[in-house]
Amino acid sequence: MSSSPIVFGASYFDVTTIPLGNITSVVSESVLFVPSWFNLETAPRDVVCFVGFAENLEPDVQSFYGGGGTQCQATNGCGVHVHEGTDCLSTETQGGHWYNQDTLAEDPWAVVGYKATNENGYGQFAGCVSTGFDLASDPTQLQGRAFIIHAEDGSRVSCGIIEDVVADYVPTIISADTTPIPGATSPQPDGVTGFVTVMNDFIESTIDAVCYQGYASGLEPNVESFLLGGGSDTCDVTNGCGSHIHSGTGCNDTDAQGGHYYDADTVAVDPWLLESYYSTNGTGTGAFVGCAITGEGASDYNGRPFIMHGTDGSRLSCGILSASETVVVDPGGDSAANSPFSGMTMIPWMLTSAVVSGVLGFIFDMV
Repeated sequence: MSSSPIVFGASYFDVTTIPLGNITSVVSESVLFVPSWFNLETAPRDVVCFVGFAENLEPDVQSFYGGGGTQCQATNGCGVHVHEGTDCLSTETQGGHWYNQDTLAEDPWAVVGYKATNENGYGQFAGCVSTGFDLASDPTQLQGRAFIIHAEDGSRVSCGIIEDVVADYVPTIISADTTPIPGATSPQPDGVTGFVTVMNDFIESTIDAVCYQGYASGLEPNVESFLLGGGSDTCDVTNGCGSHIHSGTGCNDTDAQGGHYYDADTVAVDPWLLESYYSTNGTGTGAFVGCAITGEGASDYNGRPFIMHGTDGSRLSCGILSASETVVVDPGGDSAANSPFSGMTMIPWMLTSAVVSGVLGFIFDMV
């Protein structure tokens, strides 16, 4: 039994946007969350994830950036962004994209947005962005920021202010313990193990938007993915360092696991291609988080395998997703307010006893 278990959870926010000016009718609704991990020093601390939809956009858009088309290549084209401003009144009060320019050399929001719209101008979006700010220590930095939807040509068409969600908000959550796949050649003798939670039903009309958060141990140590932009070519192969939901119903072999879970009839490009862990520590433990739109015909995630891949793309670890309970930590009271779990939705997969007051009386420990 470990005295320092890895615990993780998220803080949730929401935003509704309204049209900017008199020449647009675009409206949207989104849920955002800040993921956090405890007792895992290499876990990201600057990530914000979001899921949502917009209406009255340009119809039949297919983005160059993951939508299978050639559109949205203008600056901010089809963008969905958190802005640094705190008001929607003007471009000056909306501000520019919200990220830490002292720590990030490039704008992480540059090509983030919706990938397609239907014939009615309805588009969905889901993603995670590293902002460069320490959001894990203070997720409320997100609150009060402007959230902007851009048109295909990059113009700003809809804006709203990010707010805290209503009390006790929790999406549908399922989870899995991942264990070594039979016959897999693992980087370490005990194989790859871990735990993942998968969240969906953030908003009623986005049933095919899914996010995941978790960690794995026994991976290759000291990984730095090419996606970090530091010049490494590690993970730059098909499925390299991947963390994916697969279409099968079992873990024993590739036939039982199936391929990536998405509806190819409604989603032009495999949404799992770049979903992965970005780094591991010296013992091969890494955190991962991400979001994807999987399509109308691929929105039943319960009972699907969640698979962790190696740096070479091989399948190493697998677990079957199933229903999970949650604990919403009460942010009220002095002791709760000082707790690292305050205000977060936690997964009680390592719940052992009720002895610590101020955190709903729970302690977390690994079995």
